[in-house]
Amino acid sequence: MFSIIKNGFTLVELIVTAAVLAIIAAIALPAFQHYMAEQEVQSTVAKLIMANRSARNLALLHHANVVICPSEGLAQCEPAKWSSGFIVFADLNKNRQADAGESILQTEALGLQYGTLDWKGALSMPSVTFQALSGLPIGSNGSFYYCSLADLPHQKIIMSKMAQIRVEHPSAC
Repeated sequence: MFSIIKNGFTLVELIVTAAVLAIIAAIALPAFQHYMAEQEVQSTVAKLIMANRSARNLALLHHANVVICPSEGLAQCEPAKWSSGFIVFADLNKNRQADAGESILQTEALGLQYGTLDWKGALSMPSVTFQALSGLPIGSNGSFYYCSLADLPHQKIIMSKMAQIRVEHPSAC
């Protein structure tokens, strides 16, 4: 007598397995997207705080104005591109633009997917400048606004005239 050995799955087993996987994916995907949105908020706030502290220290170290400005290509200042990223550079000629011969000290690509980022400063400048002599953002105090597109609290990163930073959670952006 010969015995027949069957390898594989029946159609019913495959359909049940696919249904269980679809249910798990339907539950897990929104939770994963919420987690990724939370991570984006936390990392963006941390990057902004560290960049501001670093720029202040670099202004004092290099005895030059140091500017933080939005940049999509991470080479030149591009107004209203904060959600793409920003650059930090020594502004030797004090024109708030990264010119030839001026060192780009830091670049940060953000590529935000779950929110938008904007800067609103005291002098309506699209950048933040730390002064060479004091390291203070004279005329550049203001706030960064991270407006969440997900169901998360908005973030307002406030920088005072003395370069002190605090974070608030406004109800609207």
